Order: sequence, then structure tokens, then C-alpha cells
Amino acid sequence: MGLYTYDSTDIPKSDRIPKLVENLYAKMPEIESARAVLLTESYKQTESEPVIIRRAKAFQHILENIPIIIRDLELIVGSTTLAPRGCQTYPEFSYEWLEEEFETVENRSADPFYISDQTKAELKQANAYWKGKTTSELATSYMEPETLLAMEHNIFTPGNYFYNGVGHVTVKYGEVLEIGFSGIKAKAEAEMAKLCLADGDYQQKSRFLEAVMISCDAVVTYARRYAKLALEEAEKCSDMIRKKELLQIAQNCANVPEKGASGFYEACQSFWFVQQLLQIESSGHSISPGRFDQYMYPYYKKDLDSGKIAREFAQELMDCIWVKLNDLNKCRDAVSAEGFAGYSLFQNLIAGGQNEEGIDVTNDLSFMSIEASMHVYLPQPSLSVRVWNGSPHEFLIKAAELTRTGIGLPAYYNDEVIIPSLVSRGLTLEDARDYNIIGCVEPQKAGKTEGWHDAAFFNMCRPLELVFNNGKDKGVQVGPQTGRVEDMKTFGEFYHAYKIQMDYAIKLLVNADNAIDVAHA
Repeated sequence: MGLYTYDSTDIPKSDRIPKLVENLYAKMPEIESARAVLLTESYKQTESEPVIIRRAKAFQHILENIPIIIRDLELIVGSTTLAPRGCQTYPEFSYEWLEEEFETVENRSADPFYISDQTKAELKQANAYWKGKTTSELATSYMEPETLLAMEHNIFTPGNYFYNGVGHVTVKYGEVLEIGFSGIKAKAEAEMAKLCLADGDYQQKSRFLEAVMISCDAVVTYARRYAKLALEEAEKCSDMIRKKELLQIAQNCANVPEKGASGFYEACQSFWFVQQLLQIESSGHSISPGRFDQYMYPYYKKDLDSGKIAREFAQELMDCIWVKLNDLNKCRDAVSAEGFAGYSLFQNLIAGGQNEEGIDVTNDLSFMSIEASMHVYLPQPSLSVRVWNGSPHEFLIKAAELTRTGIGLPAYYNDEVIIPSLVSRGLTLEDARDYNIIGCVEPQKAGKTEGWHDAAFFNMCRPLELVFNNGKDKGVQVGPQTGRVEDMKTFGEFYHAYKIQMDYAIKLLVNADNAIDVAHA
């Protein structure tokens, strides 16, 4: 028996959604320079300050000054770039690979991006400041020479996080929806008031809390900029229907995410600001919305019961969010782009499943999440569903209808296998029951874990090749000397040599990962 009632009937697709999708895919994604320029401006002004404060002030400077846009027909606003599906760059992590690809990024086979000559010039000027200051260079300085040699010879690559941010988190969206960033700032202020100047960890804690407050203010300022822009556009708009929509957008952005959401529309807008600004800040991928149908449901139910919202409009708002999730983008190096082709950010959103007491909590929004993927028919979000012997039959049928479209969604996750496995890994039963999926396939408890899941890619054939060459590659001693294959008498000797090469290479991979982990921290 489930906790909630639900309506499994299909909801018609709004005429707005195909137009939003068409506008989004009208041209090739574009690389823009605004974030890199603003970031660099801020860092130049804060060189004597703690790193965490520098990051917060840079975030603030970006949100106060980055160009903003409200796209035609949008009901949910907030765009990282002026160009649809564009991307900003993140020179604090790395930049040299991108400069090397300036002339080829537009014509490469996987995930090409347009980049103007002006943007190239602006990025080169901003990037020059970061020589010797990037996370990538810091990580390299922590690695052993043998590790760098193995990477040079393609034994493994730490890829993603060596060049970019980490991501792989599900944050507490529900807390922002409930108390807003003003509430989070108040919590930080209350913690600050408890600190004692003489405490050994005062410096670290106080600067962290100060950075939280700066970041909260930055997000509020950013939302207010959208409220102002919506009002300005409303004043110029002669279409009365669109004018009313813009005025509502202005009101929403004036309220959230500064304050807690008063209803479902505000909750949708607040959620989107969090999702978008995580990407602006961190360049991570697999920043996953998690159990969207759970933390959004109270706002939907309240509005539905009071008659403030119709199911059809709630569905349209969700469809708009689904479109916006495809507006976020990032540029990877050419090799990584081939591995992740499709401009995917792996924003995993999961529906269905049980609550902490083990009661099924499938609800209207669980069904509407599947409906949204049918309406939008795009790669993001990476929709998943939780299934178990308490799942409503109608929910399984609805998920199967989406599977039948051939889009490759949803992914199915079995509570009856995953929950016990998470408990065996040390989670409480309550936390395990509340799991969501991050990125591709990674079960996590939102707000309590920071993933590091695809931390490297290892080529298992390379140690085998090293066995045949006594640890050498192209004349260079890359692995241990395990003897000439011609002198080996048994397969056991050969296999033992392979294990020695493999063990050595894996230790180097771990050294690379640990170095990158320290650098990001």
C-alpha cells in the first residue's frame, strides 16, 4: 500500500514545449568567455585572501555581472550563456587543452562548439593569469614522476577531474525550497555566533561560513537581476498573454530562491536556479536532481488541493524544466568528448521508490516525470525509476511506455537489491531507503556523500603489452622489468608477470587520483 494517491492518466503536451525545443536546437552550441573574464577579474583583486573567500567572491562577481537572458516563451528562467546550449569556460581548473583546440573545436567529430575570434582573444587574455595557478597544475605537482610517465604512455587517464570540476553530487534542493537562501544564510550567521575566537578551528570555520553568506547573497542578487529583466521585458511586450507570463516570472524571481517557495511554480523556479548555478560555480558533471518527485511534491499537492494550479500547467512547468536541463552544457577536450559524445551532463533524476519507513511514495509527480521525458524527448535529465514489489502496477506500465519509445529512458533500479547493498556499505537503513542515483548508475544518499565515481579510465591491455616488452613502451621503461617472454616456461610465469605490471600501474593510477583529490580540496 502506497502513501500517496496518484493519477496515471496521460497529460497532453503544451504547444509551448516543441517551440522551446526547436529554439534550443536552432544552432550549434557556442563557447562564451564572460565567466572566465569575470572570474579572472575577481581573483586578481583577492590575491591576499583565503582560497575559500576568493572562490565565494568570484562566484559573487560572476553572478552580479554575467550577461543574462530570458529566452522566448520561457516560463522557467536562468541561462548560463546567451547562446542556447552554450557553455562557459573554467580556467581555474585547466585551460591549455582548450587553447590548443581553438581552431579544431568547431569541426571535431564529437560535440563540436562554435567559438568566435573575439571569444578566443578574450579567453587567451583571461587564461594568461592562470598559468601556474590551475587545479590541474597543482594536481600534477603532487604526482610522482612515474605516474606522469604512465599517463604520458596511455596506461590510464584521470581525465574528467584532472581538467574540470568534479560534480557527482545531489544537494539539498528541498532545504532551499523550504527556507530559501535567506534561511541558509541565517543558519550560517547562527553558527558564526557560536564560534570562539580562540578555538583551534576558528579560522577555517569562520571563513567557510563567511563564504557561505557571500554565496547566498550572490544567488539572491542573480535572481533579482532576472526579476528586473522580466519586468523590463513585460513593459515592452504588446502580447498580453506573454506580458502576464513575464510579470509572473518577475514575481517568482523576486521571491525565490531568496525565500522559501510559496507554491509549485516558485518551487520549480527555485529548483532551477540551484541546478543552474551549481554548474556555473563548479564545472562538474553528474550534478543530479535526485528524488525530484519527493521534495517537489508538497508544493504541488498544496496548490492542487487549493485549486491554485491545474495538473496540466504543473506538467507544462515540469516540461519546461526538462528543456532547461538540456540548455546546460560543457566543453570537454576532444578525447573526452568522444567518450561522452552527445553533450551529456548525466543529470540523473529519479522517480518512485520508498521512503525512510519502507512505504512506497510513488505520487503524481512520479508519473509526470515520465510524461515530461515523453513530451520533451531529449537526453536530459537522465531519468531513472525506482522499482520494488510495492511499486504501483500503473507506474511500471508508465515507465514501460517510455522504454517503448526507444529513447533509452528510463533506467530501472531495484530497491530490493540496492537498499541491502547500501546498508552493507555502512549506510543506515533509513538513509539507504532514501537513495537516489547520481550520474550514470551510482546509488548515493543525497546531502551525505560526495562522489568520485569515474575517477579514472584504465587500459587493461597496456600492462599486457608491457609484459611482452619487459616493461618498456617505445623504448622507454614504463613498468617494472618482469623478464623476457621468450624465457618464460609456463603460462603461470606469464600471468604472474602480468599481475606485477597491473599492480604497479594501478598503484600509479591511485597516486594520480589522490593527487587530484587533494588539489580539488
